[in-house]
Amino acid sequence: MPIGPSRPLNLAKPESIDIRQAARYFGARGEADGATLTLLEKCAAPLLAAATPRAVWLEADVESLTQAGILKGEDIFRHLEGCSEAVLLAVTVGPGVDGQIRRAGVGDIAAGVASDAIGSVLAEQAADAAEAELRQWAAEQDKYLTGRFSPGYGDWPIGVQPLVAAALDTARRAGLCVTENDLMTPRKSVTALLGLSDHPVKGRLAGCGHCVLNTRCEYRKRGKTCASE
Repeated sequence: MPIGPSRPLNLAKPESIDIRQAARYFGARGEADGATLTLLEKCAAPLLAAATPRAVWLEADVESLTQAGILKGEDIFRHLEGCSEAVLLAVTVGPGVDGQIRRAGVGDIAAGVASDAIGSVLAEQAADAAEAELRQWAAEQDKYLTGRFSPGYGDWPIGVQPLVAAALDTARRAGLCVTENDLMTPRKSVTALLGLSDHPVKGRLAGCGHCVLNTRCEYRKRGKTCASE
């Protein structure tokens, strides 16, 4: 099966933002206090107004993705165990969100940090919505999907981002580009891979020992993991 072409997904703008999840991204431990929630709620409205969610995806066999250099390391293949095919996905909430984050931070560092946290949650909500659409598509094909696994998880290197973006044609189809440092722009974007199989599959979360954030993870500082949140 050749890789591509990619296809768009029609994403509606979320009706609201998960403020309590944003509080965790903001650094709140346990229940956020009233002042934190008020700040996040104040910053959420203009970010939601600025969001323009877009998503693209493609279906390809694991062998073709491997030959293209997209699949590297051990953890991604563990995640794809039992899957002969996979779905590549890219989601962005658009450049307007990045712009609003910058504006919020002018003269107000706290608002800038809060807006950045909200933008991350907004991108995850958009990715969740895209995944839900893909799960409906898979069910119609009598197929099953694993969860999402993104570049940078485990030992799947962030350096595959340009290859993922090229395969999905994200620049043309979603306005999503990758810099020479393998960073996505707009920043509030998500790329991921989901295993695809004709039988139920779960995939595997990468362990903390392989994670690129294992030395500076906010979850581990609190005695938790991202999988437990």
